[in-house]
Amino acid sequence: MRGRIVVGLGCLGLLAACSDEPGVNPAPVAHGDYQATIRWTSHGVPHILAEDHGSLGFGLGHAAARDIVCTLADQIVKVRSERARTFGPGEDDANIDSDFAYLALGVAERGEALLSRASPEARALVDGYAAGYNLYLAETGAGGLPAPCTGAAWVKPISAADLAAYFVHINQFAGSGQLLDFLSRAAPPVASGERRRAPDAGLPDFAHLDLGSNAWAIGGDRADGGRGMLVANPHFPWEGELRFHESHLTIPGQLDVYGVSLTGLPVINIGFNEHVAWTHTVSPANHFTLYRLTLDPEDPTAYLYEGERRAMERRELTIDVLGEDGSLTQVSRAMYRSHYGPMLGASLLAWSAEQAFSLRDANADNVTALDQWLAMGRARDLEELRRAHEELRGIPFVFTTAVDAGGQTLLMDASRVPHLSEEAARAYGRALGRDGLTGALAASGIVLLDGSTRRDEWVETEGAGPLVPWSDVPMLTRADFVMNANDTPWLTNPAEPLAGYPALFGAPGAPISARTRMNLRLLTEEGEGAASGEDGLFSWDELKGAILSNRASIAEDLLAAVVGRCDGAAPVEVEGEEVDLTDACRALASWDGRLDTSSAGALVWRELLGRFRNADLVDAGALYAEPFDPEDPLATPRDLVSAPEAGPDPILVALGEATRLLAQAGLDPSTPLGEAQFTRRGDEAIAIHGGGSREGVANVVGFTTSYNSTLLPRHTPAGELLNEVTGLTTSGYPINYGTSFLLALEFTSDGPRAEALLSYAQSHDPASPHFADQTAMFSRKEWRPALFAQEDIEADPDLVVKVVAAPR
Repeated sequence: MRGRIVVGLGCLGLLAACSDEPGVNPAPVAHGDYQATIRWTSHGVPHILAEDHGSLGFGLGHAAARDIVCTLADQIVKVRSERARTFGPGEDDANIDSDFAYLALGVAERGEALLSRASPEARALVDGYAAGYNLYLAETGAGGLPAPCTGAAWVKPISAADLAAYFVHINQFAGSGQLLDFLSRAAPPVASGERRRAPDAGLPDFAHLDLGSNAWAIGGDRADGGRGMLVANPHFPWEGELRFHESHLTIPGQLDVYGVSLTGLPVINIGFNEHVAWTHTVSPANHFTLYRLTLDPEDPTAYLYEGERRAMERRELTIDVLGEDGSLTQVSRAMYRSHYGPMLGASLLAWSAEQAFSLRDANADNVTALDQWLAMGRARDLEELRRAHEELRGIPFVFTTAVDAGGQTLLMDASRVPHLSEEAARAYGRALGRDGLTGALAASGIVLLDGSTRRDEWVETEGAGPLVPWSDVPMLTRADFVMNANDTPWLTNPAEPLAGYPALFGAPGAPISARTRMNLRLLTEEGEGAASGEDGLFSWDELKGAILSNRASIAEDLLAAVVGRCDGAAPVEVEGEEVDLTDACRALASWDGRLDTSSAGALVWRELLGRFRNADLVDAGALYAEPFDPEDPLATPRDLVSAPEAGPDPILVALGEATRLLAQAGLDPSTPLGEAQFTRRGDEAIAIHGGGSREGVANVVGFTTSYNSTLLPRHTPAGELLNEVTGLTTSGYPINYGTSFLLALEFTSDGPRAEALLSYAQSHDPASPHFADQTAMFSRKEWRPALFAQEDIEADPDLVVKVVAAPR
């Protein structure tokens, strides 16, 4: 249905003048400083048209609110440290811990600093976004809010300061944001009042965060049209605050950019304009450091620095907690900071009488992220986009992969990485070999430095502050391609490996993941059957087909050898039970080696790989015979390990274990993937293709309980978890994570041509027609146009227009 709606604050009292009937002319809009035109096209994508940045943010905030209101409102409660006041203490005091953690991080104060340092345009975007969101609340009323926050009193008007505090939280998501429990419960060994119990869970493994992505920039030398092409394929959660929201933002003559934003952000994070296109992948570089403090023997809240005593900063913080009877009580905690940052408390990092641990996060003082993405959206060529990174240094924790209309590509890890002196780097290298704790933390991607010496302070340089100087940032420009799939930057293009960058970006020559290997295979293979065709030049259809080919690198490497090993093999013993391998081996023999919904045999392979360590999938060990060779990175590791001369064959035992696990889930070895792997949208189970990163597939999907800090109802497995590694439950493989926004773009003589998918769909509202429409399309691999040209927007058959206005 096509229609035009005109609504402003002046219209709220004149409902007769407002209509959604097709053909009704716009009613006069009450004069106001904010005014924006919202044009929704198919699948609920808003195209915001405004004359200034404040009005642009106003239109976006209003349009986004109808899709994300419950999620964003919950997040604002969180960063205000009002969860315990709103929802009670939570299980095991989770809400109390959350409130104190955000107070410890100082997100409110840091948000104010962000606003004070933002450009006038960025500040206007934030102010306008809050006003547009608040207009939606005024129009809708609490009773008109969508599920699950219908009628909720905690959904309240927000301010620019609220949004800024939330942006600080987002900036620190891959650093301090993963350590909230350890921040909230940090306390000295002797303290007044009740002792705080350290969190039971171990520290996060920052070397294997589930946040992932694929990024391809195809240059003119590899595109059949001779111009630039891009694939954006972030792997993010399908629920919570890390969901993307799609939009198109236009200020005539100033800004015209299309793409997606993380929930609640007023800028395009991944997208394109007429001249450039870019995407991001989470970087494995270190964006924070821990410091081990040597404590004053007489006082565990003081530490030694360069031989002198320093007292920690102590703050007595108090929050309100809602009781079961509706009354409010107050809970107080003393929170401590060193000059590096907040203190941590964990079993591995115990605060004792001798030592304690403090955190410094490079994104704690990131005040330029909004201006960073705003400048990228305005870039007229690749050099302007690169310069925006150099001058602003606002990218929090991701690589940038970009291409321009002329066919040049660029990859850089311009994320906020601390700058250590050469002396500090050498000392850290020595500690890795001598100190067990330093080595153990390094295995989890955490850098531990000596907090007692000035040597290990971050080094300040002109133009970069405490970050790695721009001249040392890993970067590559080429005319064929660059790519990243969350590995270190050294193999962004095998024809030109990168080296010589600081150690906190990762080690050049390190083994690459099975997923990176698959990405590079798709981009470099030649000849008949190659992803780019026999001519080696990607066409539009070949590009889209490659990213969703669901080929799996380890299967391509080893499947035939495993089938040869299991064909005719005798039953194996698994936990005292004989398991026949006939059906499993037959399923593998007939499997197409892909992870499509129709692929039968994929389940057996997944569970087989699930019996091996991550290290076995990237180097010689229990699976591969030949080790990874950085001089031959695309062809190694290779070959299946030989069977032992005597005793059980570990490969066949793993196959037996896989068969047994599938049987416990009620699955047959020949069950097609789509009958076992699904996501739920309401009562509907939708079959999902793709697989885990450890399988070596580009199109990653899976299940995670991390990275969703909302208190809203969430998708959960419908059965008992059987295999934590693969996500197998007694009901199959529920999916709530992975390929999220999928964008394929090519620059043409007529401008950018783009198609996209938002795998979980645009709206968080279960009653919306855009709650699951694109999920079904993703299941079918059915791309849709990303409408950028004005004539295409106006011609969309589902176009709905709304003009919104309000006084500033």
